[in-house]
Amino acid sequence: MEPTQVRPANPQHSDTLPHTSENYRTATIRTPEIRVEKYGNWEIEYEFTPAAGDHGNLLVVFSSVGSKYGFGAALSGVQCNVLRIRDRFDGGPSYYVARAMDFSVSDAVEELITHYREKLGLARETVVLAGSSKGGSAAIFYALKYGYRHIVASTPQYFIGSYSQGHGVLGEWVLGEGQPQENVDRLDSVLPELLAETTDLDRNIYLFSSTKDYQYEEHVVHFLPALRKYSNFNFFMVESPALVKHAEVTRQGLSVILSVIYALTEGTVPRFGEVQVGSNEVDGAAAGEHLAELRARDTAAGVLTAAQLTPERATLSGHAFLPGVSAEQGEEAGARETKQLVLVRDDQAWVADAETVPVDQLYLKYFDTHFASYKDGGFTCEARELLDALPDGVYDVFARVTSENEDIDRRVPLVAYRPLDRRAASAGREVVLRGDAKSVRVIKRDLTAAGPGGSVFALKRFAMEGPRLRVYGVLFLPGRNADRATHSTYYLTLRGADSTHTVALKAVKREDKVRPHMAPGDFGSYSFGYFTSVDKEGVDLSDVPPGAYTAQIAMSTGGGLFAHQAGELEVRENRAASVARRISGRNERISTRARLRRGLRRRLWRS
Repeated sequence: MEPTQVRPANPQHSDTLPHTSENYRTATIRTPEIRVEKYGNWEIEYEFTPAAGDHGNLLVVFSSVGSKYGFGAALSGVQCNVLRIRDRFDGGPSYYVARAMDFSVSDAVEELITHYREKLGLARETVVLAGSSKGGSAAIFYALKYGYRHIVASTPQYFIGSYSQGHGVLGEWVLGEGQPQENVDRLDSVLPELLAETTDLDRNIYLFSSTKDYQYEEHVVHFLPALRKYSNFNFFMVESPALVKHAEVTRQGLSVILSVIYALTEGTVPRFGEVQVGSNEVDGAAAGEHLAELRARDTAAGVLTAAQLTPERATLSGHAFLPGVSAEQGEEAGARETKQLVLVRDDQAWVADAETVPVDQLYLKYFDTHFASYKDGGFTCEARELLDALPDGVYDVFARVTSENEDIDRRVPLVAYRPLDRRAASAGREVVLRGDAKSVRVIKRDLTAAGPGGSVFALKRFAMEGPRLRVYGVLFLPGRNADRATHSTYYLTLRGADSTHTVALKAVKREDKVRPHMAPGDFGSYSFGYFTSVDKEGVDLSDVPPGAYTAQIAMSTGGGLFAHQAGELEVRENRAASVARRISGRNERISTRARLRRGLRRRLWRS
């Protein structure tokens, strides 16, 4: 066996190697790409996702009112090529039909679809058009006008002029200034005329609606006589006691809608006919018994959905209610619920009243066997005064819901739908609000009591320029990546004999400034480990009372708090005459020595 050939220890110049080629694995990752390109007279924004493996068809998706790209994340499992087109033309929607009565929009969109179809080498018969509401009307329109065979349309509008008129932003953008009735009538005739003129009835159409949707009578029933003439027309009537609004039809029927899309995009054409999805049947006695039992169970909902935390304001909001329905009071019992937030540390509790607020569609989020609306199931709490009054410490947060007329008083741990982390500081103290699917906690701590704790600190600038303090430098924790602007929260605290003042700083990307302070062998990413003032002109000290202050820079990250002395400051009556003296801390000297040692090693290596 021949000995292994080992290259000499001295490296060769990289110019002797081949140029860097594209990695085939990177090139074949299925990543959605958003583009804005001009077709016809219009710039079109769209998202294209290439097929995964051998799934060659093309799914074209049109969006509904209020959505950017149709069906949101629900299409992540579709394996074919996906082209999702945004209804935004010259700044506004068009129904994919006309922008201020300019009908050239549809020809531009068809040009885009054809471009991708031909680029992928696909026949027109392999294209599936899909959409809900406004997008469903577009799917039918394009199939009939441009000869596509596969249509998946949920809750489409038939009279698109009448629907647009006075409907939010649609009216002016689609119908033109003043929304004249003649334009309404012209757009109302678009789909009826196409349906009447089309003679090719060999199409596969899948229509979804519900008798619970007011648009069933206003729009969908007008499609049925014409669509029933097609060779493979399938009508899905989606029913459920939880269906209350138009948009919920698509959500309720989404599993069936996706199953149809999956089948069509794999070249399989299902035939269902006219079927019902779900049921409106309700066993009133069973429902009442179940909801009464649920009401009596020792449970309540307490979910934090949003939090605004600043030095001036702390607003917490979410869901808090008693599930089920009182057998005696019915659903009206929920209207008499009162709510509080409770913060507990050791054996002490701090309580803040919360206001009951209506929240839309809670009946979907908390549907349990039978329908209950929970229309007043929301809460909001202005908690700034409470947080300011708390002693330093760690607090578990609870939601308390009371129904006096039912003699119910329950306290449950507050949780969050998704991880939440909010931080703010004032007067030398930081408040941290952290939540996840198991708990929500409030931490209040003294910024000036923290120490370096192994963090790297180098103050680059600390000087007064007029009434403003210019301060910036390096602060990061080795081993904890600082690779994005939100990796940590930075503060400047000025502590005087009579008052303490804290302002937020910001993290910026300055890899060139941070790298010299990294220890040898540390391959962490700390490019955002650089702090500076939020205002590029510096920290405004106009509201700081005259006096002598010590300045400290703190970094709050994860569960840790790291602080370094920055300097001393004398704020004078004439703010322009204020002076600042920088303190060269030990960490900075260590960083400087490390930088000199690394420079020496580099010079020795080159020699």
